[in-house]
Amino acid sequence: MFTKRLLHYLLIALAATTVVLPAHAGMVGTAQLQANPAAIELGDIAQQRDWIREQLLTGGVSEADAVKRVAALTDDQVAKIHQRIDESPAGGADALVVIILVLVITELMGYTDIIPNWPAK
Repeated sequence: MFTKRLLHYLLIALAATTVVLPAHAGMVGTAQLQANPAAIELGDIAQQRDWIREQLLTGGVSEADAVKRVAALTDDQVAKIHQRIDESPAGGADALVVIILVLVITELMGYTDIIPNWPAK
């Protein structure tokens, strides 16, 4: 009985993993790229890479690390970073919220004793 049920589940798992969905790909023409307002020119990408590298250097990243990080980015990532680098925080508020949450959770679980006798026992 157990082996019959096990074989049944294995057959279902095998059938589920062998389903192949068709992939559709097509050529993208120059006219389509030029008509797309989100298309980025290569000259702009090089300038954006230089600008991002300068921003990293301003933020305190070493020259070698900044060059490696910018070189590892794709063109799409460069465009997104260039658009959002002024909006995003440098990790200040987000990191503070995470630290506070970790401290509260560990306090409630009893792993730390930051606030004595809290919660009341």
